[in-house]
Amino acid sequence: MTNAVYTMIVRALSGVVSDRAAETMLRSVLREQGLSAETVTAQDMQKVLSGPLLARLSTVLPPARARKELLNLAAQLEAQYPKAPTLFTQNVPLATWDEPQTDTVFDDLGLSADDFEFDDPEYGVAPTTRTYDLALPGDQDALIQTLGRFSGVQGVMVCRASGEVLRVKAVRDPAGLGGVVAASAMLFQKRALKLLSADLGGQTVCVCPLGGYCVAVVATSQANVGRLIVELQQLRVAA
Repeated sequence: MTNAVYTMIVRALSGVVSDRAAETMLRSVLREQGLSAETVTAQDMQKVLSGPLLARLSTVLPPARARKELLNLAAQLEAQYPKAPTLFTQNVPLATWDEPQTDTVFDDLGLSADDFEFDDPEYGVAPTTRTYDLALPGDQDALIQTLGRFSGVQGVMVCRASGEVLRVKAVRDPAGLGGVVAASAMLFQKRALKLLSADLGGQTVCVCPLGGYCVAVVATSQANVGRLIVELQQLRVAA
């Protein structure tokens, strides 16, 4: 039997998405965190609201609205359970580039085909796909923000298949990343590839073709690259 904390949040979340979607989304996020609807505490739920659930809800709602809705839920939970204050007041950044900048610089990487690992097309499938119309600046930004929330991601770039840069967000100016994407685009034209991943010793660059576009992600060694690759494989472009 679900407890009061879970019941409170799932009912409130049902006012944002459908009842079924609220139930499915919240249970899935709790399960990923090793929590359950029967035993989740108010403190646990605050962590879920400001982290995993925010990331999940931002895939179906504009990120700003998702954050606003969950901020309201967190405030309601705090009012009911004063010993479990909202974590949104800590101003957790939506992406790594919103944090204080580091000295990370993307230099000319000088990559060739031999530097890349090619993914297995039969690699594991993520639960859902995400579709973007990359001809629209709004969808380009939404894609960048979605990928930027993954721990360890330091830069995301959206380009045309030719390598022309359309949108980019990064901790530092990624001067060398455009050249990596352009080189990758040439490889995509020569071989039937779904994704390229290069380990640069402390950083990983992943490049994924999306129709007439490419998305490139730079992540640190602390990033869960396997999870990132799965997420990239689920990206689709609108017809």
